[in-house]
Formats: sequence, C-alpha cells, structure tokens
Amino acid sequence: MAFGIRKVSVFTVTMSSMAVWIGFYAWRVMFNNFAVDIFDASATDVGIIQAVREIPGLLAFGVGALAVYFTESRIASLAIVAVGLGLILSGLSPSLVMLGAATLLMSFGFHYFEPTNSAQLLNLSKAGELGKAQGKLRSWESVAGLVGAGLVMGLTLFLDYRITFYIVGIVVVAIGLYLCLALPANRGETENRKVRLKKKYWLYYTLSFLRGCRRHIFTTFAIFLLVKNHSLDITYIAGIMLVNNLITIFTNRWMGLISDRFGERIVLVGCSLVLVFIFAGYAVVDYLPLLIGLYLVDNVLFGSSIALKSYLRKISTPEDLTGCLSFGMSANHVTAVVIPVAGGVAWSVFGYEATFIAGAVIVFVDMLFALKVPKNNG
Repeated sequence: MAFGIRKVSVFTVTMSSMAVWIGFYAWRVMFNNFAVDIFDASATDVGIIQAVREIPGLLAFGVGALAVYFTESRIASLAIVAVGLGLILSGLSPSLVMLGAATLLMSFGFHYFEPTNSAQLLNLSKAGELGKAQGKLRSWESVAGLVGAGLVMGLTLFLDYRITFYIVGIVVVAIGLYLCLALPANRGETENRKVRLKKKYWLYYTLSFLRGCRRHIFTTFAIFLLVKNHSLDITYIAGIMLVNNLITIFTNRWMGLISDRFGERIVLVGCSLVLVFIFAGYAVVDYLPLLIGLYLVDNVLFGSSIALKSYLRKISTPEDLTGCLSFGMSANHVTAVVIPVAGGVAWSVFGYEATFIAGAVIVFVDMLFALKVPKNNG
C-alpha cells in the first residue's frame, strides 16, 4: 500500500480540500495588509492583481482536457503543490509585479483544484445526499479556514508577513507531494472522455457566469473596504476570518440539507434576493460593526454554490461532470479580468458606492435566471 493510501475516497477529497483552503485563507487574510503595508498599494493596484489572479479561472476549461488523460486525484494533487509554491513566492516578492506573478501561480493551483475535487466528491456521493455531502466538505473547508486564519493571527504576532508565507506554503507543498505519490496518476483506457461544451448545460453556465461577476466584486473589494476606509489591521482581519469560518462550519451543512430537502431553486433564488440588500448595504452603510455583519452573512451565502453543483450533478453524466465543472469555472471567470480593474477604477473615480451598487444589480439578474431552475430535477 503506497504511503497508506491506494484510492480516492471521501477522506482523501477532504484532506486535499483542507490543504488548499488552509493555504488560500492564509493568503486571503494577509494579502490586503501585505500589499498596503509593504507596497503601499492603491485600490487600482489591488484591482489589477486580483484581475491577474482570476486569469487561471478563465482558463479552467483546461481541466477538462487534462482529465481525459489523468485522474482527478493527480490533477488535484499537483494543484495543491502549485498553491503552496505560490504562497512561498508571495513571501519572496520584492515588488507588486512579483507579488502578482506569485499570486498567478497560487491561483492556477486553486482554480484547477476546485473542479477536480468537486467532481470526485459528487461522483462519490449518493443521489439523494448531494447537498449533504457538499455541506460536510464545505464545513471542513471552514475548519481549514480557521486553521489558516489562526496560523496567520498567531504567526504574525512574532514573525513578519514573509516568514508566515514561507511556513504555510511549505506545509501545503508537503501535503500536495504526499498525495501525488500516494494516489493513482493515469486514467484507465476503458474510460471514454471527451472535451465538449453541451447546450443542455446552458443554465448552469449562465448562473456560473453571473455568480462569478458578483463574487469578484465581493472578494476583491469587501475586505479592501474594511482595510482602506476603516484602517483595520491584520489581527482584526484575521479575527473576522476566524469568526466567519466558525459560523460557516454549521451554515454550510444547513445549506446542503436545505438544498436536498427543498430543492436547489429555493436556495439559489433566496440567497440572491438577500444578496441584493447586502450589496446595497455595502454602498450606504458606514457603521463598522454592521459592515462586518454584512460581510459575514455574505460569506454564509457563498454556500449556495452547493445547490448549483447539486443541480449540475442531477442533469449531467459522470463522464461529463469534470468537464462541465471546469467550463462552469471558466464561465464564472469570463469577466474576472475586467471587473476587479473596472471596480477599482469606478471606486477611484465615483467612490466605493458605485462598485457595490453595480454588484446589487448583477445579483438581481442572477436571481431572475435562478428562477428557471426546476423545482424538482433529478
């Protein structure tokens, strides 16, 4: 038995996901403060780097091509290594340009990991428990976020940002290399895989696109708003992340159970409706505790992606699943290289209110398309 593991299981899927999310949350907690404190980054600078970070998501359809020849477990393991190397190089960065390059590598790992790991989980799950299985995994990802944020909070009390990047990056690389050696590498010759974009999945791709638009506004500018406008330091930001992940440990499971019991449409529509008011709140609220509350609720509602993936699994075949998820990831990122830059420019010219009002409009359109998801599908 190689390294104690011979095949993919829910355990290996969970272990892989936790490694990536520990690394991603460590990066996410440190990035804004690192960029502002070390390089005096502006909103436009951050927008450009965030736009670069989303390029791998736009190219995520390449996962479908890789999955023709290699197992999802091998692709996911190599992606974990890329995330860790990106963190290490972030710590080594002497300038914003190099920080952008390191972020690009980390992002390739993250965006190539997500569809492969999701496909593994969905194919391992029972038909009536798709939401439950995803909810459990998302809860473990929240635990990983706690670990990542906790590491940053603890390490930055005694060490600088760069050393913290090195430590977390080395741990993530080690886990990725272990899984590379322990899990199968090549796909069986009997499996018939092709890379095809099918019309029957149009609604999944459309919802992925619209959710990507609003997600890029949130991930780029919500924390930046707290750092730039309210001068929150790294300890405070890490604390918010810790609270966020404590909450989503439970809410992700509930989101999955609600999706299984009441259907994907009610989750997708309901979450989008609430998000309209949250984005409007970012634009008009200046009271810091309420802004933090809106940020936490917004993160909870990211769990609605469980319902979208459950919907896809019900209408797709196992052979199509990885390809569909990778094309969906690309659809999610079609505007990723535009929105962060446009949002940063809009912030600089018209004020932050314009950026978040645009997000509210996008979420409303997303809600209208979510109404097209059948009440009962499967």
